[in-house]
Amino acid sequence: MTTAARSAAGDEQTQGPLAGILLVVGGMVSFQVGGSFAKLLFPVFGPLGTVSLRLWIAAIVLGILTRPWRAAPNRATLKLVLWYGASIGVMNMAFYLSLDRLPLGVAVAVEFLGPLILSLSGARRARELLLFPVIVGGLYLLLQPGAALAGRPLDLLGVAYGLMAAAAWAAYIVTGGRVSRRIDAARATALGQAVGAVLVTPLMAATLPVAARHPHAALLACFVAILSSALPYTLEMLAMKRLHPRQFGILTSLDPAVAAIIGLALLGEHLAPAQWAGILCIVLSSIAGVLLQRPGQETAPVLPEM
Repeated sequence: MTTAARSAAGDEQTQGPLAGILLVVGGMVSFQVGGSFAKLLFPVFGPLGTVSLRLWIAAIVLGILTRPWRAAPNRATLKLVLWYGASIGVMNMAFYLSLDRLPLGVAVAVEFLGPLILSLSGARRARELLLFPVIVGGLYLLLQPGAALAGRPLDLLGVAYGLMAAAAWAAYIVTGGRVSRRIDAARATALGQAVGAVLVTPLMAATLPVAARHPHAALLACFVAILSSALPYTLEMLAMKRLHPRQFGILTSLDPAVAAIIGLALLGEHLAPAQWAGILCIVLSSIAGVLLQRPGQETAPVLPEM
């Protein structure tokens, strides 16, 4: 190999991980900015109306990009796709209902418990089991009465919706993993998104007249759908080609912290010190869970909620 060739190879190895990191961070920021803008639409469409617009617009965009109808899945795969799509629909509705009542950073941190606990569900070693008290401690710091936004106590119904979203996210990971072993990930996501959109069709029908009366808000909803679904999905698919699964897992563990920062910057949501500490506990637990994985346990990372 010539000196120039070795230099080019070295540059590619150096730029690959750096590009992957930037892509993951870009995907997380895109998703959380989309969540912030979605929250601004709640006074117009309500959380369920907003999520119906987002799911339908995202389903149309992903359908155009991937054209999943070119090959129909068999009956067994179709059954999995239906469960996968149902988990997407429930996850998004529960998260937006939670986001309507909680700060963005807190809502994301509570929802993040789903994939975090799922990833540690098979823990057997003492080091892994020690992470559970840290998770519980983080949740306590997030939800204790003293951890309030602007002097207001946390909305317990919002927390319940967040836990529902967490359970749906865990179901999304399990069903999505099974579907992706049968068809490619892009097609699986487009089909699942379509099923989720169909699930919220009654909400969409009720929201369309409101969208017609507020075209600027409807345009913002299109922007939210791109920021929260199509763009982060594309960026993270590109990132996974450049990063080791462990690197990807560590980076995505920062998602609750990114959400809290975006919520502060765009929505003016000032969290209590205890809430920041709780988010830190959940982030560190996730990072530790990734680092403690045995080589044989490492699997392809799962994309964030659609």
